[in-house]
Amino acid sequence: MFKKTIGIVSTILFLSNVSYADTTNIGVKLSYGNLEASGTESTDSAGSNTGGTVVDSGSGDGSFPFASLFVEREIELDGFNVALGLDYVPFEAEVDKLGGGDGTDATVELKDHFTIYVQPSKKLDNGITVFGKLGYSQADVKISEVTRQTGGVGQTNDTASTDTGATRNLEGPTVGLGIETDVTAIGGAVRLEYSYTDYDNISYTTSNSKVLTAKDIELQAINLSFVKKF
Repeated sequence: MFKKTIGIVSTILFLSNVSYADTTNIGVKLSYGNLEASGTESTDSAGSNTGGTVVDSGSGDGSFPFASLFVEREIELDGFNVALGLDYVPFEAEVDKLGGGDGTDATVELKDHFTIYVQPSKKLDNGITVFGKLGYSQADVKISEVTRQTGGVGQTNDTASTDTGATRNLEGPTVGLGIETDVTAIGGAVRLEYSYTDYDNISYTTSNSKVLTAKDIELQAINLSFVKKF
């Protein structure tokens, strides 16, 4: 967390002191996202509580709304505009509540999500601006309210985990594509954007030595932004 905070502060300071930038943009983004992942888990081994064969535990997804704040410094280069930006989600976003069909209940939340990005754009003759985005995202995934239910058939050797929650770091590249139109009434613009983030795999070993792994973690989102330009 300390390194993440230092990184955010350093980026904000950099964005605030680029003297050759033509425009400073600040804004609010309202998003609706879908987080998908698949995973594996270790099963019981006969006569042992330390886990056995690793099996595919399937895949799942959760849809949720969230909001973020962003700041950009934008310059003009040969008819194109290029913005360097930082987007930060200041709230925890609940992704899903996992049911206990497999013996475990849990609440999954995303927190401290931020993205550093480069955003080239081009204004068309009709006044609409099209843009792309290439960035890198980091976040914490918080798993809380974990409860272990009675093991079923084949789980008679399983000792319940004493874990109540865990936090793991997510990170990976982000790409986006969108359009922007000027709105004189707000002295800025409105954007509509699709974004996609591909996170690295994460794993967690419980107190009873069962290994849980999440992979193919993807966040897709539709984003509506209100931008103020200075």
